[in-house]
Amino acid sequence: MNETSSQLHGWTRRNFLKAAGAAGALMLFPWLAYAAESDELNAKADDLEASAAEKQAQADEVAAKLEALQTQFNEALERYNTANDAHEAAVAAMNEAQDRIDEATVRISELQVKLSDRAAAIYREGEPTFIDVLFGSESFEDFVTNWDSMEKIGEQDARLVQESKDAKAEAEAAREEYAKQEEIAAEELSKARAAKEELESAQASLQAEYDQMNEDIIAIHAEIEQVRMDAEAAREKEEAAKKAAEEAIAQQQQAASPSAPSGSGSTSSTPSTGVSGWVNPAPGKYITSGFGWRASIGDYHQGVDLSCKYEPVYCMADGTVTTSGWFGTGGQAVTVNHGGGIVSWYLHGSQLLVSVGQKVSAGQQIMVSGNTGFSTGAHLHFQINVNSPNGVTGTAVNPTAYFGW
Repeated sequence: MNETSSQLHGWTRRNFLKAAGAAGALMLFPWLAYAAESDELNAKADDLEASAAEKQAQADEVAAKLEALQTQFNEALERYNTANDAHEAAVAAMNEAQDRIDEATVRISELQVKLSDRAAAIYREGEPTFIDVLFGSESFEDFVTNWDSMEKIGEQDARLVQESKDAKAEAEAAREEYAKQEEIAAEELSKARAAKEELESAQASLQAEYDQMNEDIIAIHAEIEQVRMDAEAAREKEEAAKKAAEEAIAQQQQAASPSAPSGSGSTSSTPSTGVSGWVNPAPGKYITSGFGWRASIGDYHQGVDLSCKYEPVYCMADGTVTTSGWFGTGGQAVTVNHGGGIVSWYLHGSQLLVSVGQKVSAGQQIMVSGNTGFSTGAHLHFQINVNSPNGVTGTAVNPTAYFGW
């Protein structure tokens, strides 16, 4: 059967709590409290590590986005620089064309003065046709054209006039074209600048998020380190308390063990007297599962299982019933306080014959064995505790130090 048990050098804490109850266990074994604290802290640290891992994964995703954004920003910056260069080139070309227009305008003005002087000279010379040409022209350019046609201006002056006119016309055309290019370049530059600024803003936001995540991760790891340190401190306390409990059990077992127990090997079918008038609770039976560590099921057995089917169970000594009823995994059970810190347990009964507070005598039938609780077959789990603080719990000792089966 699987009995309630604890773990010192391998006893399972869970089974001990089943057998003794949490309050009694913690009173007798403070190592259980330290163990629970250590387990809780380690669990918390594990949760924190999972949180840190999740946060790190998120930070890695943000870092990947930052890297991709940096590539986009570099491309946008290149487009911005190209647009800026194109805009500056268009402005420079437009300015250059304007300079050429200004130069051609100055040259034309100078030629106008020169040609006016020539016209005045011709007029003074009395050329009658000059008046006709002069007053028959609607504009100065018509006058120049007519004058050219009349070959009254020298070939060199005519070439200079035409070159100036051509230069001005070409420069004006160029300036108009460059103005269009500047407008296009300015629009492209504005778009490139907006894209660059948008990416810069997105980068700043992501970078701030990434920095905050890193700060959170650092803080979580710092907390993990502290929690692990606290867990280690609790574990050390657990080990110290466990060692103290082991020593206390060993001392109690040594103090309680008789030099020559009587009743050993009894096979009678009636109650037999044992140590100091104690009575074998199941005379004539044999042990099906002994006291101590049971490797097959991985627990520490705090009593002995006896081969009782549905048979009488006797109280081992005079005392007062402290438990009569359902006892956790022990099923229907009776516990008896014999005084001096000594308690006996009788578990897995099918019928209980005593009640709590009742005075009982050594050899009095108190129950019928059975198969209740956590049990794999009808039997009696018999257990003796010493140093009981409450008439129920205590430190389990080997019953074979008092009785023989």
